Amino acid sequence: MTDTVVIAEPAAQSVGYRFSWSLAIGGGVIATAVTFFLLTLGSGFGLLLVSPIHGGVSAPTFFTGGAIYFFVAQAFGFAVGGHFAGRLLGPLVETQMQEDIRAGAHALVAWAVAVLATLTVVAFAGLTVASTGAKTAALYGASTSQANVVGPTAYLVDKLYRPASGSSSADAVAPRAEAARILEAGIANGGALAADDHDRLVGLVSREAGVSHDAAEQRVDAMQSDITAKIKRAAETARKIASYTSLWIAFSLLFGAIVAMGAAVSARIEDDRETPTAVRAGF
Repeated sequence: MTDTVVIAEPAAQSVGYRFSWSLAIGGGVIATAVTFFLLTLGSGFGLLLVSPIHGGVSAPTFFTGGAIYFFVAQAFGFAVGGHFAGRLLGPLVETQMQEDIRAGAHALVAWAVAVLATLTVVAFAGLTVASTGAKTAALYGASTSQANVVGPTAYLVDKLYRPASGSSSADAVAPRAEAARILEAGIANGGALAADDHDRLVGLVSREAGVSHDAAEQRVDAMQSDITAKIKRAAETARKIASYTSLWIAFSLLFGAIVAMGAAVSARIEDDRETPTAVRAGF
């Protein structure tokens, strides 16, 4: 009697790097949702601490606390998204290093999806606000009579109807309103007044205040210097705020990526503890 020996080929095993876009995108969506929920919740409680009537925490304390809360909320959201992606990956026949890299890659993509989703929401919100503002301005401009021109075009109208030097028709111009529009144009130009605007403002001040031309020019020059100094201080303050905000957001995003990857790797370690050795080895 002859025995027949059948040699079966080993079953194909799931070996190598396996990437699941659905898990990565799902982790990013979860991270975005959790972060948005925590930020909304924190904003509600934060606004309860600030009251224009009864007082409350100071503005620096409020903004510092808000920045710290944003940092923590974002990190927690990325941790939840990374843990979700890492926990549902499932085991493969791979080394521990390969598994950590695979989990970290999913968490990194989930982090990128969350960041892009947030930028998309912010962009749409900005477009909506801009569109609403443009429609409101158009409706307001359409309802304004031609005899009472306001807004940026009022300064241009003043220049069109500006009387010649020494003309008596200058008395028909509302001097304070025109002076305000000249100053607004100067502020929009960084505090610098054009030569003709400077002379016109000096003439208005001299005539309406009843002072000499030299005294009026001193007033205008002093005010122009003060406005220029304030604009420079405001620009410097805005530059510092923008710089600190950008650095803080960049640091928080970097920390969020690290937290997401760490959460995914720790989720795989937790899954390995619960997975039988035979399954891990592929038997």
